[in-house]
Amino acid sequence: MKKVGTPLKADITTERRLSSHQQTLALRSHGALLALGAAALSSVLLYRGYHLGPLVPTAMMAVAAYICERLDVRLSPHLEVSVSFLPLIFAAVVLGPLSAVIVAFVCLLGELGRPWERWVIWSGTRCLVLGAAGLAAVSISPETTLGGLFVSTLIASVVTVSGESAAGAITLSIREKWTPRTYFFELLQVGLTGMVVYVPVIAGLAYAYVHVSPWSAVIFVGPAIAAQRYFVLYREQARATNELESAVAKLSRVNLSFATALVTALDARDHYTAGHSAAVAIYARDIAIEAGLSQSEREKAHLCGLLHDIGKIGVPVGVLEKSGSLTTGEWSAVQSHAEVGASILDRIEGYEEIATAVRHHHERFDGEGYPGGIAGEAIPLLSRIVAVADAYSAMTSERPYRIALSGEEARDRLERESGKQFDPAAVRALVAVLDGASEAYVAGTHTNFELEIGELVAMELGKSSSAAPEPSLV
Repeated sequence: MKKVGTPLKADITTERRLSSHQQTLALRSHGALLALGAAALSSVLLYRGYHLGPLVPTAMMAVAAYICERLDVRLSPHLEVSVSFLPLIFAAVVLGPLSAVIVAFVCLLGELGRPWERWVIWSGTRCLVLGAAGLAAVSISPETTLGGLFVSTLIASVVTVSGESAAGAITLSIREKWTPRTYFFELLQVGLTGMVVYVPVIAGLAYAYVHVSPWSAVIFVGPAIAAQRYFVLYREQARATNELESAVAKLSRVNLSFATALVTALDARDHYTAGHSAAVAIYARDIAIEAGLSQSEREKAHLCGLLHDIGKIGVPVGVLEKSGSLTTGEWSAVQSHAEVGASILDRIEGYEEIATAVRHHHERFDGEGYPGGIAGEAIPLLSRIVAVADAYSAMTSERPYRIALSGEEARDRLERESGKQFDPAAVRALVAVLDGASEAYVAGTHTNFELEIGELVAMELGKSSSAAPEPSLV
């Protein structure tokens, strides 16, 4: 069964429609109407000759429903689900509409400590809806065959889910300026999904009660309620998993947006290298894909490529743009960018691996690089990937001190330095990517190499459309 909870402030997007006094009056009137409706329905049932079902089974279902009502699970800020659905529908189908009203009333006695308006609304809704569900089940499908009981259970379930959803939506629309339809369909979706599990179980228990022994249903009602409880918990776990995935995706977007903001700051001071980091990021990602690395490693390769030159922010103005030879001091300043970049990223929680990769992306495979002079597989894998992507992008880009090389010339130089400056496996992966790529991609002029935060975020989350970097390259 579903209950209306108190919406969080984040759920309220507009001002309340009613004043506090008007709201209280409306809620009390709504509760009074529901209670009067339940009382009127009970009177009509008695007048038409309906009687209370067997006393002992009715009492047992009332106790079971009372206990189950304590097992609430919150599915959203304004939606709770209890596992009292099974004994309530069982009472409506097998014991009759009057017994269903009694069971529904007893079920909520434990809620008397709540604000009385809320209790009246809940109790009135449940008694009215369960009485109507029992009446509909008996009137439309009075047969006690297994098929007939299945139809009765289905009818009672539909009436209960729809009635409680409608009453809950009205209640919430009074309490807040909320769209009743939105809440109604949220409740309805949860209820109808649960019916797939509950209806066959309740129909089976009803058949056992009628044709085998009343005690057979009592024996199995405990395990059936436990199964329903586990189903509700499964729904809660699935919702929590979805929220966690959403949070992880949001964190990924934040990380990438932060990275692109840093790189934009770097590109703003050096128009010759503007877009270079985005190109390196794409080349590094595609090398990782070609090498068969995991999705996590591909994302890290992309992020490392994007941030590999962030330390150049610390290089004195004029050095990066210089067209002639660099002095010893200027060259030292340029070389320091790897460690400067690593020191920047080291201060960011969660970027430790990225910082290490950035620190070593100018190491050489033969050990003649900087800053650590490490060689071979001692160089972090991400650093080796970024080194190849960086070198290729740099060679195919125009710089103040030289013209850009063609894609074929740049590839030849990579292959000549394979095993010396570069990791042979990373070189082979990039060459394989380039063999199947477009001319613009090979030349480093592909439009997706432009640093666009929105496109990069979409690419990282796998949501890009036709404007995304070419996934068919690998």
